[in-house]
Amino acid sequence: MENHPNHNKEDHNPYEDEEWDFESEEEEDDGGSSATRRKWIRNTIIFLLVAALVGNILAFWPQIYNMKTLPLLFKSKELSSQAKIQSYKEAVVLVSTDNGKGTGFHINGGYIVTNYHVIEDNGYIIVKFPEHSQSYKAELSGSDPDLDIAILKVDIGNQQLPFIEMERNQKQWEPGDPINVIGNPLFFTQIAIEGAVIGLVPIQGRQQPALALDAPIYGGNSGSPVINEHGKAIAVVYATTDISHQDQMMRAGLAVPVADFESLLLKLLPPEED
Repeated sequence: MENHPNHNKEDHNPYEDEEWDFESEEEEDDGGSSATRRKWIRNTIIFLLVAALVGNILAFWPQIYNMKTLPLLFKSKELSSQAKIQSYKEAVVLVSTDNGKGTGFHINGGYIVTNYHVIEDNGYIIVKFPEHSQSYKAELSGSDPDLDIAILKVDIGNQQLPFIEMERNQKQWEPGDPINVIGNPLFFTQIAIEGAVIGLVPIQGRQQPALALDAPIYGGNSGSPVINEHGKAIAVVYATTDISHQDQMMRAGLAVPVADFESLLLKLLPPEED
């Protein structure tokens, strides 16, 4: 049975500033009562502004901290105490456009792998290395829209920035293999999760099957590297879907195996030495 994926690009959800227009009123010169009235108006305005601010915060808070995100944050903090996870995080970037944000990762030489739907039809692309507080304007260097893969290029000069090595050999994974995923889900950045490989599943509208993951994948994880126990990226997260696994339905992450876009990598990067 073919599955219908849900892409995990995160759209901007800004809270627009509220404009407060107050028409000036002519006040009668009535001594103390005029001063009292002005003080009352000022206090009322302050109260309304504070109430509006608190209301926005209270409305926004459950979207950030809830029963879904708190375990995610706690687990990420636990995993991030590991040296290997910290090294992966240094190579994972925030990809921002005029329509939203997603994840990408540096594969050396200023090349960034992400999803095509993250950068599609956008006026600008900014790549930020959160662990280094460095941002760069990115250009599209190559893409495969059918696979939902894009490779960006940023000018890093002579800098030697951290990168994640790609596992470019065919099918270097088995069902049940442990994996880590680093990304920018929901309203957060540099979130580390762990999970396991399920296997290849057919997806409606795609010629190639996707790699299904038993891992908590959310909006904003698009473009996240799927890293094996040897520290190499074996796939790129692009969506989630419901699949049947071990006689029950479950929510699974979907990723594009690196081997599927090896031909694109060969055009941009020299082949790896054995």
